[in-house]
This record gives sequence, structure tokens and C-alpha cells, in this order.
Amino acid sequence: METIKERLLDLLGIEPLVLLTLVGLAAFIFYKTFLRNLILDRHKTLNRLFSEGLNSYFVFIFFWFAQFYLGHEGEFSRFYNYFGIAAVVTGAMFFVRTVKIIVFEYLFFNSMKVGVPVLLVNLVTLLFSIFIGAWLSTSVFGVRWAPLLATSAIVSVVLGLALQDTLGNLFAGVALQFDKPYEIGDWIEVHSEKQSFAGEVHEITWRATILYGFFDEVITLPNRMVSQSEISNFSARAKPIYRGASVYMDVNAPDEEVKAVFVDVLKKAKGVLQNVEHYVMLRDLTEKGAHWRLFYPVGSYSKQFIILDGILMQAQSEFKKRGIQVARIRGDLQNTDSPLRNDERSSS
Repeated sequence: METIKERLLDLLGIEPLVLLTLVGLAAFIFYKTFLRNLILDRHKTLNRLFSEGLNSYFVFIFFWFAQFYLGHEGEFSRFYNYFGIAAVVTGAMFFVRTVKIIVFEYLFFNSMKVGVPVLLVNLVTLLFSIFIGAWLSTSVFGVRWAPLLATSAIVSVVLGLALQDTLGNLFAGVALQFDKPYEIGDWIEVHSEKQSFAGEVHEITWRATILYGFFDEVITLPNRMVSQSEISNFSARAKPIYRGASVYMDVNAPDEEVKAVFVDVLKKAKGVLQNVEHYVMLRDLTEKGAHWRLFYPVGSYSKQFIILDGILMQAQSEFKKRGIQVARIRGDLQNTDSPLRNDERSSS
């Protein structure tokens, strides 16, 4: 049978050293050639990864040369196995980190402005780590994984039950990445059975999707919950985003004048798109008063509250000037993709 030293001598020739060096150089050359226009945060990310990879490379070089000289018969040859195993491990670490850099570069190259999910990078890195770890344990120590996997069925069941939520969130996150209902930087609303959450997608991790809310609060939603919820994406399409407001007027107020005020306010409101149609309609006559509905397209989903505040303040001011009685005003911040959809939800 081959000894560990013989296996290490077969693995640690000059070829692995040259191959790892070329892979690292290729990643660095690609970065300097094609990714010069990245935003500052991405340059920081890649510079940090290159720094970590370079440290791993120097450690690998040290152990590789140490095992190279100890491979010959001599006074210190008995330490060969230790330095050889260290060279294999540090070489594998350098390779995994280089793969991580390459995945980041690929994602950055295809998405210069929009953020990329770290989940995909971590998943690829994990798979490479498992594969290389299994291969090295077989090549160096002669571990046979087939019998071990066959006898560990019970352990796998126990671990699967213990990690049910974690694995559910992981696979839900992977499914979300393939389906792409949203990307980093998108403004979304997540409607679960009990409540709704709105914010800008900041990150997609192993366990959760992280949103930044309207006031920069951090909202952490488990991937499993997100995948089972209704998701409204307000950044993934070119069509305008419609928002709505309900205004209750005195039933004796002149309808034509009221409508003219609303139309004029929407035309002058800051943040309301003017090249898209606005809608002002009398919806109902209720005990609260005459129910008017305003539908207007906004240029920024994140500023919808500021826009609504300006509309309501200006409308109230105009009505006071004209002596028209306002019964009640309230903002309706339901999810609105189109006037018809908002109208339907309001009547329900």
C-alpha cells in the first residue's frame, strides 16, 4: 500500500504550483483589464479578497518549498509529512479563495451597477470546498467515502430534521435566485398572511433576505417566508408606479370644482410623473362624505410618502382658500400596480 508520503510526493509536484499561480494571475489580470469601472464598494470587496488570497498563496509557497526540500533523504525528512499536508491544505484554501474571486468577478462583470447576491458566491464556494476536501482526503489519507455515506443514513435523517428550518431557508434562497422575482437594489413589498413588509433589497444570505426600509431600518425576512409570500417588485419593470389616496369631501361641495382642484394639484405636485395619465374619480357617497380617489404615477417608490404628503397638504390648502369643506382625508398606501388594481382593493 502507498504511504502518505508517497501520495504527497505524487500530489505536490511542480505542476500544482504552476497551475495555482496561473489561476491567481488570470483572476488578477481579468480584474485589472475588464473591471476598472466598478463602483468603489466593489473595488473594496475585490481588493480585500485579493489580499486574503495573496496571504494564502504566500503561506502555500512556504510550505510547498519546505516539503520540496524535505522530500529528499536527510536529517529533517521525518517532518516531510507535516509540511506536505500543510502545503496541500493551504494550496486548497488558496484555490477556493481564487474561485470565490472569479465568481465575484463574473457577477460584477455581468452586473456593473446592480448588486449581486453573496448567497450564490457562498454556495459555489461551499460546493468547491466540499469537493476538494473529499478529493484530498481520498488522495492523501485513502478515505473511502462510499461506505461511510452508505452507513450514515440515520445520521443524515437526524441532521435533516434538526436543520429543517435552516435547509428550508437555504433552498428557498437558491430558488429565489433562479426565479429572480427581485434583485439587489429593487424596491419590493412582501405580503405574508399576517402583515406586509416594504423596503429596498440589500442582501440575500443563506438564511434571509435583508431589506432597508423607508427610514433605513433593517428588515430581515427568512427566505422560506419570502418564497411563500406574494411579492410586488416596483423596480423590475419600465412601467410607472401608481400610488393612491382617498379624500372624503363634504357631500354639498361642488363636484366639478373639487375635481378641478385635485387635477391641478396632481399636475403641480413634486415627484408625480407628468408624462403619464392621472386619475381623479368620485368613487362613492358614504356616511363619511363624498369619497374621491386619486391615482398618480410616482418617479420614486422610496419617496412615495413625501409625495403623498405634498399632495394632501396642497389639496387641503386649496380647499381652504375656496371655502370648500373637507370631510376627511387619509392616505391609502396599499400596493398599487395600476389604477384598476388599487381601485379594486379599496372597495374590498
